[in-house]
Amino acid sequence: MKLEKITYNIYYMTNISFSIYENNLKVYETNQLILPPSFNNEIHSEKQSVIENHKDSRVIRIQDDYHLVFLSLYIGKKNVLIGPFLINDDYHNLVEKIIYKFRLINEEAEMIENFYNSLKILTEFQQSLIVNVLNGLDMIDPENLKIHNIQVKRIESNPANSRNSHELTASQIELSSKVEETLLNIVKNGDVESSLTFDFQQISNQHVIYKNNSFTNMKTNLMIFDALCNREAILAGVDRFLAYKISNNIKFYINKISVSSELKQVAQRILTTYAKAVRDYTLLEYSNNIKRIVLYIRKNLTNKISLDDIAKDLFITKEHLSRIFKKEMKITISEYIIKLKIQEAKNLLKQTNNNILDIANILNFANSSHFSNSFKKFTGISPSDYRKNNI
Repeated sequence: MKLEKITYNIYYMTNISFSIYENNLKVYETNQLILPPSFNNEIHSEKQSVIENHKDSRVIRIQDDYHLVFLSLYIGKKNVLIGPFLINDDYHNLVEKIIYKFRLINEEAEMIENFYNSLKILTEFQQSLIVNVLNGLDMIDPENLKIHNIQVKRIESNPANSRNSHELTASQIELSSKVEETLLNIVKNGDVESSLTFDFQQISNQHVIYKNNSFTNMKTNLMIFDALCNREAILAGVDRFLAYKISNNIKFYINKISVSSELKQVAQRILTTYAKAVRDYTLLEYSNNIKRIVLYIRKNLTNKISLDDIAKDLFITKEHLSRIFKKEMKITISEYIIKLKIQEAKNLLKQTNNNILDIANILNFANSSHFSNSFKKFTGISPSDYRKNNI
């Protein structure tokens, strides 16, 4: 049986990732890891190093500094890398350290949390079982794996009633359309207040949740709802890369739903998350160059950003960069960068237990004094006082 097929089947049943390499080049993988680029690049380098140095019959198990575990096999001149997975659940403090080390905020920080929460914890026996299945590929005869299906005929007590129960009347379709329009307008307008107060309990249509639907179908409807909100947010001016990250995080929450009572909470989360993205990140009223400058700053907010870096990325001169930004934004680029960093610092002070020095380091201020002085200049109070007033 083909190696790629059996690895995909194992992945499909277990949600454990597989990568296949030939001559040190990746030729197949079951799924891509959804991670912030900086962290993903480091994991990719680790995997590549393992592949390049493993060319014998041993089964190697590697655990990196992030507690991620991989199994490496060499089968028929191909390297198979199993993982990442975990061998215990002692990773919660580690997640905070990773977020701090890579200076991750907002969706990227949440992406790390979701990634670790979704990883499988494999026992020694389970690891050995997967390895034995792969090592025994040549012994598997596909002809002996045929499955014979038997169809069980279901008898409907009243076919007419059953058919009608799933049909939508004209009035239901009209109601559904109005509700969808209301929800998408909330996203389009960045109306966070309405998103938080919208009563999903009253919805009785197929676009999100309705009482006669199955649990599985309702989860599917949430996926559709996410796609609709995602599209509306992009049309409203949200960067596609940001929208992509938001959607991947939301899919994690949808997949994690185990009881129907959580459906409405996740629906509310979808609506509010996209409304906030439109409110905070849309740039429709600005020129294309300003949009590109602002998006570059937002994506690199935890790094040291210079005019040279922005100008090089956008292929324009520093002088032109400064001139057009000040003309449209009524503020210098340096002032704008500090302003965004202070806005993010407010979130970190309210939502995390990081101390002042940690927040200064995360946002790449020169030192804690520079951070505190800048914070007080923009807000009128010190970071510690702001935290006290917002706990």
